[in-house]
Amino acid sequence: MRYFKIFFLLFFISNLSGKTLYKFDNIHIFAEESQKKLAETISFQLNNNISNFQKSIGAYDDNLVQIIIAKDGAEYHSWTQKSSTIIEFSSAFYNNKNRTIFLKNPSNLRSLNTINRVLLHEYIHHFINLHIKNPPLWFNEGMAVYFSGDLGINREFNFIKNYLLGNSRELEMMIYGYPQNRVEWESFYAKSALAIKYLASKRSQSFFNFWNYVFESGNFNSAFIKSFSFTPKDFSALFEEYARSHFHAEIFMASSGIIWGLMPLILIIGVIRKKIKTRKIATKWGIEEEIIAVENNDVSK
Repeated sequence: MRYFKIFFLLFFISNLSGKTLYKFDNIHIFAEESQKKLAETISFQLNNNISNFQKSIGAYDDNLVQIIIAKDGAEYHSWTQKSSTIIEFSSAFYNNKNRTIFLKNPSNLRSLNTINRVLLHEYIHHFINLHIKNPPLWFNEGMAVYFSGDLGINREFNFIKNYLLGNSRELEMMIYGYPQNRVEWESFYAKSALAIKYLASKRSQSFFNFWNYVFESGNFNSAFIKSFSFTPKDFSALFEEYARSHFHAEIFMASSGIIWGLMPLILIIGVIRKKIKTRKIATKWGIEEEIIAVENNDVSK
């Protein structure tokens, strides 16, 4: 254990080479001098997002948050190349050993909103790991995705599609590691977030109680059982049953919504077809009238 601590200390120090420390209350950001303005901007928004997150779960702390911003893509790659594949493809990651968030160079991210969402996601990992010893992976990722606002409609439908195709794992199988197949990652994140959404919305008071118990003991299983009155394994089975009924209904509602959304187009197509048909009939009648007129002329002659 001692050697591990020395290794991570050296790793942490080596990543600070050439960087300046910017302190904003309990948020400390190590960045290049050219990134000072950005550090100020993201720290202000992160502080607001942290307050909103803590209020939403009814649990509060003011622990230090450390962030290191990569100067370029090569530096970020050097941080992730020896890590798991899922971190290698990330925009940021949280290192539980030195309790630090590592952020990709902002120029490689799409917008300031993306940076804010990513940082909140990683902060939630930080918050959870400070207060819960060995939390299940589905819970850790579900909290980060759901409360960072990253559970969008596209992610939900992606999960529903994979669920119906049989590409979804039970929560009990999502405790320790990510799927090896990269195609399943989105479904993994979505299902984890939907499980948290269920606990936070369907059993909101128990969800608040859970955090009170967590702050007392730091033990996930005991806090979960005390607050929800069932084990995490029981919840895995309960959530599967909920998914079977709820998500099939969502597919039906979505299909109905698509049909209603297409109704104006269907009506327009119907009107056009009717006009074409009417024109054809009118044209046909015009030709017949001409033939009759010619025949009448021939008879009169």
